[in-house]
Amino acid sequence: MTHLGEGTLQELLDDELAPDLRGAADRHLAACAACAGELAELRAGGERASALLGLADVPAPVLRAQAGFHRRRRAGGPLAGAGRALPRAAAIALTLAVAGVAAAVPGSPVRGWLGGETVEERPAEPVRLERAPEAPPAAVVPLPKAVSIFPDAGRVRVVVSGSSPELRVRTRLTDGPNAEVHATGSAASARFRTAPGRIEVVGAGPGEVVVHLPASARAAFLEVNGRVYAAKEGAVLRSLQPRVDGSAAEPVFRAGP
Repeated sequence: MTHLGEGTLQELLDDELAPDLRGAADRHLAACAACAGELAELRAGGERASALLGLADVPAPVLRAQAGFHRRRRAGGPLAGAGRALPRAAAIALTLAVAGVAAAVPGSPVRGWLGGETVEERPAEPVRLERAPEAPPAAVVPLPKAVSIFPDAGRVRVVVSGSSPELRVRTRLTDGPNAEVHATGSAASARFRTAPGRIEVVGAGPGEVVVHLPASARAAFLEVNGRVYAAKEGAVLRSLQPRVDGSAAEPVFRAGP
């Protein structure tokens, strides 16, 4: 008995066998258990390959290769009896290749079928962001302070107390009608208090205080920590304590001993 070739059986499965040959093939299968078993084996193999292709989401190139393989197999003739081993080996190789692709897909059940082992996926390490070093705060420079009063009954007194021993006190006579005090640098931390004909400078830091005494006043005094350092006598300024800098007309005193 001449058996049906694998190409003919595959065309039957694919519903591609010519109508004039299909009736003869169906009658042969009804009488030949070997060819019927071969057809069933091909059908089962195709179903397994389709299932694996679905799991691996294999793209069109694999399907095109499979179709080309069928066309080449059919070229040998619809009733060829030889060449069964080679197509079967090719189908097995294709199945194994697809299984390998499916096993590489994370979460695929094929991993459990192949050896029952799973590959543990290591979580990605968190990215550590280092903070840039903060710039040191800028030094705060006190703004200058100033206060001004008019003499009271022709008299004016400027009093400096509770200040840094390093405080410099500069004194001069001016042509203006009022007395003024300017605190610069760290001396700007001082507090000013005023009363008729009186200015008090309290808690000045180690900067400089400039005292302007009006030349038009009948009497004008500079007092530091309870002692008179300078006084207006007539049209000139007289120093009553040793000066550390300046001149006779513009003496500079130090608040400390």
